[in-house]
Amino acid sequence: MLHRFLSSFTILLLACTSPEPPPSPDVLARVGDVTIGRDRVERAATRLFPKNAPSDLQRQALERLIDIEVLLLAARQDGLENDFQVKSKVAQRQQELILDEMYRRGVVAVAEDISRDEARQYFEQHRIGQQRRLSRILASGPAAIDRVLARLRGPDSFAAVASELSDDGNTAQQGGDLGWKSRLDFKNYVLRRQIFRAKPGEIIGPVQEPDGFSVFVVTDEREVPFEDMAPAVIKAMQEQKHAIATFEFLEGLANRADITERRETFELLLARLSEAGEEMPTFKKGETQLVLLELDGEPWTLDNFMAAMTSERNPAEIRELDDLRRFARRLYALKVLLPRHAREIGIHEAERVAQGIEATHRQALIERIRQVRVLETLKPSKDEIREYYEAHKDLYVREERISILEILVDTRAQADSLLAAIERGGDLGELARRYSRRSTRIRRAEGRIQLLRPDKYGNLGWEAKDAEVGQVVGPVKTAQGFTVFKVLNKVPSRQQSLDEVWGRVRSHVLQDLTQERFDALLIKLKNQYADQIHIYEDRLH
Repeated sequence: MLHRFLSSFTILLLACTSPEPPPSPDVLARVGDVTIGRDRVERAATRLFPKNAPSDLQRQALERLIDIEVLLLAARQDGLENDFQVKSKVAQRQQELILDEMYRRGVVAVAEDISRDEARQYFEQHRIGQQRRLSRILASGPAAIDRVLARLRGPDSFAAVASELSDDGNTAQQGGDLGWKSRLDFKNYVLRRQIFRAKPGEIIGPVQEPDGFSVFVVTDEREVPFEDMAPAVIKAMQEQKHAIATFEFLEGLANRADITERRETFELLLARLSEAGEEMPTFKKGETQLVLLELDGEPWTLDNFMAAMTSERNPAEIRELDDLRRFARRLYALKVLLPRHAREIGIHEAERVAQGIEATHRQALIERIRQVRVLETLKPSKDEIREYYEAHKDLYVREERISILEILVDTRAQADSLLAAIERGGDLGELARRYSRRSTRIRRAEGRIQLLRPDKYGNLGWEAKDAEVGQVVGPVKTAQGFTVFKVLNKVPSRQQSLDEVWGRVRSHVLQDLTQERFDALLIKLKNQYADQIHIYEDRLH
């Protein structure tokens, strides 16, 4: 994972010659107390340069590893070992590793065999065959999501707004399209319920997520047969069995412990959660320090509960006090009792657990120092954003859009018949609704399609570009069959103003500044720790 942001560095290495190299000829360098061996360099070279290996492959791989160790030196010097975010990531991974080891040893037992009949029953009971095609717009903060919502209230389509304003670089250019999703794709029961209750075209959200705020729209719907979903259903059922076994194990830990519950605090917490609905609850001054659970004189407060709850990937549905009690005790067992139990039975010291914890710790330290020393210092000025926009205007052009009313059929004969019916006065929209092979959503819209970037639509797009508004065109052969369409409207491409794309420009500026500042940070740190960096040149190929 680290190579994702280290692999592009071209920083010159500042090194000192060690007067007393380690006796092992396989040690190629030392950073502080850490030695870097030949095997590690070879593994890094394979990972960093799987293709197009540079001529100085060993040297470049070694430099990347020295980069990592220098960042770790600085992170520890900054006291980030005790940083809350670092400790939270390590604790989360520790829980996962301990549970995996318990499954492997049979401490937590689960039967994974699932018959095809069981899978089919699950498929039908939970309506897994229902799928929704989704599009998403991601906004980095409250102000950005307000701009998105304002634009969605206007005449522009969701896809157009997504292409201009979404901070999700993977989907923005596809109009926010996420593809087809079933209920298996959503761990968050609230979002799952919203999406599968929504009608096509209905806006869902904003939904607060780790990377910002999202709004979704259902663009289409379909039914998929069991045979197409069977492997995914079986996998989901296996995961569910693991989850149930884990819950039962954690509940057993909690039941065996002499935990004291504070009913009045539970009632207060339930009230705050109910008031908040789907949002995060807010507490009055001092309430977060109220004790929820207690064991051997050690309190577990509302603050502890909220931290544990927000770290959970699969939130529980809480409707009454007993739901909350079970959830809180399970969280307490996961965060407090599980690590204790792992130490008691020696799992905490298992090699794969210890190695996984150490790898996560190192990664978390590097991510955090990058955040503290670089990301949190970035505050591009309005002038910097304006200058970037002027220098890269070609990135901020709204593509040409053509709206059409279209009927797609299998054969030319069918298309000729439809064209003749239209020429006799037939209603193209009604014919599209009855005969088109397009999706249910498009048929319901009587064949209305908006071609964003028409050049991507092959013959259909080229013919639409050449046609006049109001003209009926066809038959046109496409990859899907034969089409007959009428051009409803054309919106030519145009340069977008800075106000329209402010959020995107700022995001691009931040990306460039992040790389620039991070490169500068590494140079600074290598100068600072130059006396602790030793490369044994005579051992390099």
